[in-house]
Amino acid sequence: MDGAVSMEIRGPAGAVTGLRPSASCLPSIAVSVAGALVVLALYWQDVAHMEEIAGLVPAVFAGAGGVALVVNGARAGLRSPDGFRVVLGAALLVWAAGQTVNGLTPGGPFPGVGDLVSMLAGPLAVVGGLLMLRTAFSVGGLRQFALDSVLLGAAITLPVWQFGFARTLPAPGGVWSARSQLASIGIVMVLAVLVGGAFLGYLRDLDQNLLLLTAGLAIFAVGELLIMRWVIAEDWSLLGAVLNCLAWPKIAGGLLAYDPVRAAARRSERLDRGGYTDNRGMRVTTVATIALLLVAVVSLLFDPSPARSSISLVAVAIGVFGVRELVNAATRRTLLARLHDEAAEDPLTGLANRRVLAARMGRIPEGEPWCLLTVDLDGFKDVNDLLGHAVGDDLLSAVGRRLVEAAPPKALVCRIGGDEFAVLLRGDIDAGARVGANIVTAVRQSAADVDGVARVEVSASVGVAAVHRDGAGVRTAPVATPTVIDLRDGGAPILTGVANPGSTPGSNTGSNTGSNTGETPAVTSVDPLGALSASGAALRVAKAAGRNRVEVYDEQIARIRRRRLLVEDRLRRAVDTDAIKVRFQPIMDLRRGVVAGAEALARWVDPELGPVDPGEFITVAEQTGLVVALGERVLDEALTTANREGLFARGLRLSWNVSPVQLRVAGFPRVVAETIKAHNVPRELLVMEVTENVLVEEGEAAQTLHRLARLGVTIAIDDFGTGYSALGYLHRLPADILKIDRSLTSSLVAEPRSRAITRAVLDLGRTVGLSVVVEGVESDQIDDLVRRMGVGYGQGMLYGAAMTGRELGALADRLTKPIRS
Repeated sequence: MDGAVSMEIRGPAGAVTGLRPSASCLPSIAVSVAGALVVLALYWQDVAHMEEIAGLVPAVFAGAGGVALVVNGARAGLRSPDGFRVVLGAALLVWAAGQTVNGLTPGGPFPGVGDLVSMLAGPLAVVGGLLMLRTAFSVGGLRQFALDSVLLGAAITLPVWQFGFARTLPAPGGVWSARSQLASIGIVMVLAVLVGGAFLGYLRDLDQNLLLLTAGLAIFAVGELLIMRWVIAEDWSLLGAVLNCLAWPKIAGGLLAYDPVRAAARRSERLDRGGYTDNRGMRVTTVATIALLLVAVVSLLFDPSPARSSISLVAVAIGVFGVRELVNAATRRTLLARLHDEAAEDPLTGLANRRVLAARMGRIPEGEPWCLLTVDLDGFKDVNDLLGHAVGDDLLSAVGRRLVEAAPPKALVCRIGGDEFAVLLRGDIDAGARVGANIVTAVRQSAADVDGVARVEVSASVGVAAVHRDGAGVRTAPVATPTVIDLRDGGAPILTGVANPGSTPGSNTGSNTGSNTGETPAVTSVDPLGALSASGAALRVAKAAGRNRVEVYDEQIARIRRRRLLVEDRLRRAVDTDAIKVRFQPIMDLRRGVVAGAEALARWVDPELGPVDPGEFITVAEQTGLVVALGERVLDEALTTANREGLFARGLRLSWNVSPVQLRVAGFPRVVAETIKAHNVPRELLVMEVTENVLVEEGEAAQTLHRLARLGVTIAIDDFGTGYSALGYLHRLPADILKIDRSLTSSLVAEPRSRAITRAVLDLGRTVGLSVVVEGVESDQIDDLVRRMGVGYGQGMLYGAAMTGRELGALADRLTKPIRS
């Protein structure tokens, strides 16, 4: 039996705007009409056997549809999404069996054996309908759908029974017994629930085959009600049998054509677009129920002798409505509780989140000393890159458990994002520093809790800020023994005095004596609103000072914080006004003694700040995302200057630095390609320098490097020997040049180990075909050493500081012969 399939006509937003039946509907319609004609033909041939005709002919159509459904569902498998057809096909076969019994034994009481058998199809149909929709609904949604279907069915039953049976049927007696009345009410209720459920199913997943099914069920329901009146009131008519013949092909066709998997996918798409069709079904159910209840109640009020059955049905409908509202209320409470948990709880660790922390800090009592600790995992990125994100998640969960154990019982432990945690506790700054030391130890223990993490060095840096609400906002409160806790030796926590105000933050390496020289700075307390920022500033100092340590937010760090905010503000203006200038530091060919190229360097002199060190403003640019715009500006100006001063015409190679942040920006290769094309630069003379930590990048950054290499740009690994030193990763990236960092170069003369590392890098370069550039050549002694080691290229103050493009061109012209014989 061919199913009927309809098509959705969607507007621009994807909403269903209309229905157009497809050609596959025609077989169902043809079979329906043929069935009706068969009944009428039999009727005109033999009117005496009307009951047999009314029972047997529709049973044939129902049985045929049932067989088709069972075979189709069994072929797919009972556990498959299409397995519902077996249950619904069984329902059709049971109904057909009951009607066959009625057709073979006409004239019996109602309900007879055949009627009772047919009634068993109702529960099967309900179960099959729920199975049919289970793919498109959650368990809670399916429960809500079932309640709505029962409620809508009860509401439809009220006027049908009130006006179709209770007022017109004779008084109980004969075939119209009390049992007949109860069975009739049950049949009407089941039919109404099936029709209402099919319609709600259509509203909730908008499958047009469910609309066809709804139409077939509605026709069948009317036909069954007419047949029931015919049997009870002996109001003989073939219209019920004709309607059944029309209905069964539509019902079977809709069920065969319905695809639960496709319906679930469409439902997910609607949810993604913000269309929650469950609400539509709930609204229709509520409005229809209230309207039908009002009609029934008004009818009963004006009825001088209302039937007890009608009053009972009103009570049943009200009861179902009440149960449904109670279930809805419980569902709403559960949903609100879950939303509250999701809004207040980190799903991975189960700890409170940033929102809870902010709310709790806002309730700190006035005058009480509190501390906020910000915790960041050192080496967590290595865990994700080397061991996988699943291990990283396990580590975060273990850290969360250990932090709860290390913190005081009434402290609030939160995960505020990524690998960053926070602990809010009552107490002075010394108490916070001691808890910070415990946290550093706890993080080391958590690394041992997860298999494989011991191979990666994982520690914690902690920033501590004193939080105090005194009605005056931020204040400075001196303390007796402010502390910095240095745990870099991996042993027990060491409490040491804070460096004096004139020293560099984080420069104190600690000692076992606990002595403190110089003036002790005051510890700055901040209001709750600034606590996260303040503890974060202390955390950044802890990381910059070597990690695995605790730093307390004091006046010295406060000055650093104010400086950083000022640099960020002025840097934004400088990028917008093109105040960042480009200078060039020469790169020498040590064998020939000539200028081989230059590195483009960003330089910034601010009217308010004066000269700003690149190490300072580049770091701020990377942290704020300004490095993307800054990098594009530097490249554009460098190419403009190089063309104007004839640097490319002299055959000089130009290097420029690219931040890992830029490599992760979508479209970065396109920006580089367009800039090169706009300046008409030979690509073989361009060198892009990236830092060594991109060697372990597996994602967008690595892919970007490969795309840039395909453009013809040479890739250089800058600062080699200071980061991961992961030589095994070199084969993954298209690197052509290694630049040995100045920190190694500065110790070449005094440190044999540095010379050994440099020789190893040189040997690596010769083996795999990489050029090597030594940075930081600042003395004749180092220059002589690197030349004897066979280094091909050098860069440093000895050969020239950062200079303008014109000065670089002049230097290249002067060095037309080697500087040494």
